[in-house]
Amino acid sequence: MFYPEFTVTQKVLKNISAVEYARAVSDTVKILPAWQKQLKKEALVSRIFSLLKMEGIGVSEQIVKASIEKLGGGRYQEVINFEKAIKSIEELGRKSEIEEVDLKFLNQTFTEKLLPKTKQGAYRTQKKHGRPAPEEILAQMVPLFDWFNSLDARENHPLVTASIMSAEILRLEPFENFNLSTSSLTFDLVLESYGYRLGGLVEIDSYFINSRKEVEDSILEIEKNNFDYTHWLELVTQGLASKTYNLVEKIKLLERDTKVAKATGRAKVSERQERIIEYLQDYGILQNKDFPVVFPDISEDTVLRDLKSLMDSGIVKKMGSTKSSRYELA
Repeated sequence: MFYPEFTVTQKVLKNISAVEYARAVSDTVKILPAWQKQLKKEALVSRIFSLLKMEGIGVSEQIVKASIEKLGGGRYQEVINFEKAIKSIEELGRKSEIEEVDLKFLNQTFTEKLLPKTKQGAYRTQKKHGRPAPEEILAQMVPLFDWFNSLDARENHPLVTASIMSAEILRLEPFENFNLSTSSLTFDLVLESYGYRLGGLVEIDSYFINSRKEVEDSILEIEKNNFDYTHWLELVTQGLASKTYNLVEKIKLLERDTKVAKATGRAKVSERQERIIEYLQDYGILQNKDFPVVFPDISEDTVLRDLKSLMDSGIVKKMGSTKSSRYELA
C-alpha cells in the first residue's frame, strides 16, 4: 500500500487559506459575463502555452490564442489536443472513483494524431535516470490509486491529495511522453473529483516553469526522505496562492468596472457585442478587414452597427476614418 508522509506546516495552511479566499471572491463577486469569459479564456491560453512550453513544444502564446479562437490559418494539433484534454477533466471528475485508466486517457488525448496509436497513453518501455524501471511502473501505479480512492486520502484537504498525486506522476514519469502535462491535469482531476473547483480561472504551470529546478529538486527529495511530501506541498500551495492572489486583484478591478458599467447603463450588450469586446481585449484593435475573421457569417453593416452601439455606450472608441478606421476599447 502507498502511504505518503507529510506535515501540514504553517506555510501550507497560509497558502491554502489564500486559495480559499480567492475561491470565495470568484464565487461571490459579480462581474460582467464578457469579462468572466475573458478571464477563463486568458487562463486557458496561458495554461496551454505553459504546458506546451514545459514539453518543449515551441508554439507562441499568440498562436495558441488564435488556434483556440479558430482565427487565421490552420489549427495546431498540439493545441487541439491539450484543449480537449483540459475540457475532459469535468466529465472524468464525475466518476465515483478515479482510476489508472483515466490518466491513460488524458495522456492518450495529448498525443492523438501526433504519435502512433500504440504509443498513445502507453507506459514507457525505456529506462530513465532517477526514475523507476519500466517493469516497476504498474506495480507502483496500482497502490497509488488504491490510496487515492481510500478514506485516508479523502480525509485530506483536496489540495493536499491533488499535490501528492501530481508529485507521484512526476516522480514515476510512467508514460512515454507528456508526463509533465499529465501530472498537471492529474492535479485538476483530483480537485474536480472532490468538487473543489477553481472555475477555470487559475493556472500554475507558468509558475512551475519559472521554478523548474526547485520543482525537480523537490521531486527527487521525496524518495530520499522516505516519501515525505512536506516540501512539495509548500511549493505547490505557494504557486497556487500566488496565482490566486493575482486573480483576486483582477476580479476586484473588474468588479469596480462592472459597477460603473451598470450605473451608466453600459452593462447591456448583445452576444455579438460581447464578442467584439473579447476580441479587443485579446488583440487591442479591430479593423474593417478583421470583420470576416471575427464574424464570418455576419455582414459588415451589421458589425458596424454593433460598433456604433458600443461607441455610443462609451465602451469602444474609433480612431481614423473610412476603411482605415481602427476600433479600440475606450
